[in-house]
Amino acid sequence: MYKVSLAAVNIPEETYPMMENALRAGKIGQTDLIEQFEEAIANYVGSKFCIAVSNGTMADAVAVAAMKAVYKISRSVVVPALTFIAQPNSVLYNGLQVVFVDVKEDWTVDLSYIHPYTYLHSIVFSTDLMGRQGPTNPDIEDACEAFGSRLGGKSAGTFGKMGTYSFFPSHTISTGEGGAIVTDDPELASLCRSIRAHGSTTTDPMNKFHFTNYGFNARFTSLQSVLGICLMNHVDEYVSRRRKNFLAMQKGLGGFYEREREEIVPHGYPVEFSSESARDGAMRNILQAGIECRKFFSCIPLEEPRYQSVGKFPVAEHISHTHLYVPCHQNMNSADVKYVISVVCDQRGMVKKDDPQK
Repeated sequence: MYKVSLAAVNIPEETYPMMENALRAGKIGQTDLIEQFEEAIANYVGSKFCIAVSNGTMADAVAVAAMKAVYKISRSVVVPALTFIAQPNSVLYNGLQVVFVDVKEDWTVDLSYIHPYTYLHSIVFSTDLMGRQGPTNPDIEDACEAFGSRLGGKSAGTFGKMGTYSFFPSHTISTGEGGAIVTDDPELASLCRSIRAHGSTTTDPMNKFHFTNYGFNARFTSLQSVLGICLMNHVDEYVSRRRKNFLAMQKGLGGFYEREREEIVPHGYPVEFSSESARDGAMRNILQAGIECRKFFSCIPLEEPRYQSVGKFPVAEHISHTHLYVPCHQNMNSADVKYVISVVCDQRGMVKKDDPQK
């Protein structure tokens, strides 16, 4: 057990009677509870439509499939070289080619690397790493690590034609597993609902086993929705506490500053070291101190055998080899925050602040 973990599990009190009612009513599969959860997500982020799915990976896969079908994209998807492996995997699931591009120093995809022809004939699939939003006009915005973040008052996940979220335990809200897609496009929304359910477009028993579209089994469940509905009753509180801890860690550790009109709700707090060996040594010591942490994601086209490709990705490679991230979530109290700052500062040889939360 870690003294401070990366996960933040919250179970509001109202979950227990609501869960019992759902179980007694036999509402465990596809029921109106899913629609209630979807409505709560859509209202919170300001989208017209929300499609709940089984996890963040399937959110990406379903979104790519919908884009491919609607916009007749049949060749490639532009993906940042620095991201979680689920994102390029979701492209391969759909029979498309992954085109990796480097990132900027702030970890967001650098669209200047995209050839105009590629840009015109590809899906641009950005990523909001650690809660920081990327370009403001992607086709799909993977906001799995940024639920609750805002830029200019607009929610992460709503800058592209579609946005995706994950409800894994290390994210802002967690239903154990789970994910969602948001969009303002009714055609994309309808298609995502179909793709989520094997490509089915009807509930008519006479046509139950006819499938209009290519699809997956990416369905969310009613029991997850019960927890999700209850969590959304408290989402403002979770976001506020997570941001409070982020700002305290920003004051104590530096290195992760917000842009103008940006409000980051972090997945974790990133820390840079002078070299890969310094990072790895520090990580071992941080883990030994009881703080769960992770290396930053790999530079996929240079480090993951399935995706190795020709090209140079110097910024992504540097970040991958010199950064790690530590916990920064709503369940950390002030003592937890001070402890993480103290341990990380010891590893970086920094002067510690007396009270980062003042």
